[in-house]
Amino acid sequence: MAKHFIRGLITEVITPFKRNGDIDYNKMGALIDFQMESGVRNIFVNGLGAECHECSMEEKMELLKITREHCTDDAKIMACSFESSIAENKKLLKMYMDSGLADCFCITAPPYFHHTKEALYQWSAELIDYCDKPVYIYDCVQMGTLYDADTLFKLKENHPNLRGYKDATKDVVHLVQIMTKIDKDDFDFLGGCDGIDGPIMILGAVGCVSFMAVTFPKEMKDVVDYALVGDVDACMNAQYKIMKLRNVMKKAPFNAAYIYGQKYTSSPLVECSRMPENQDFVPDAVKAELDDLVDKLGIKERYKS
Repeated sequence: MAKHFIRGLITEVITPFKRNGDIDYNKMGALIDFQMESGVRNIFVNGLGAECHECSMEEKMELLKITREHCTDDAKIMACSFESSIAENKKLLKMYMDSGLADCFCITAPPYFHHTKEALYQWSAELIDYCDKPVYIYDCVQMGTLYDADTLFKLKENHPNLRGYKDATKDVVHLVQIMTKIDKDDFDFLGGCDGIDGPIMILGAVGCVSFMAVTFPKEMKDVVDYALVGDVDACMNAQYKIMKLRNVMKKAPFNAAYIYGQKYTSSPLVECSRMPENQDFVPDAVKAELDDLVDKLGIKERYKS
């Protein structure tokens, strides 16, 4: 069995914005400290949940720099490049590579418009070959095209620097089609939707990229760690807990409830997103429902020092 490059819980860290729109870089460091203290050893930087579309390349580099400064020596960083053109992706990836701060990189399909299979292959192959460290593909509905099993298999066979695949399609059949083509023992399959990370790991993924872990890292780590040791029942019980939390948190827009939920743990508190103010609004009824659920699940006790 081949050794997997990355394994376990990978937290998709949030970007801590201030009310004036600036990034609170000191708080970014504290957020990484919180993840390390919670046992997380993999960080996903400049992802969609981190509002990469709202950040300049210079800001992305500073976020990566601070992440590396606050990670433990054994932690791995996956730096994301989700730009709108090959040229812009290469520009950011070169900045990443020149810094030497990331352990691996993550790319997506082109945004906005549907691409043919051959065009998707060409886009991905050029970026994979450009990088000097392992590359992961992030498959998500926010982009214009999903990766079909044949295209992903062709990329994996012809471009050995492609090391893994994060599935955020929420389509288990789609994932199984890909696993039918690609040996999971020779490729890092990663979950990418907190609602089904447990089942995806039971199918053979070696980890997951989780935004829920911003707020509840220990609970997400339970899902992943139980799956890795083959304890299906414990993994699914942990997944059910996450699903209950997610069901409530998704009643608020975007990251709003994830930011609100930081008060339950020892996490630093993020002020807001960089989006319009109403995107950060959590209705009182949702706050009350989440407060009650967190109490019933006994979550706060796990984060007391």
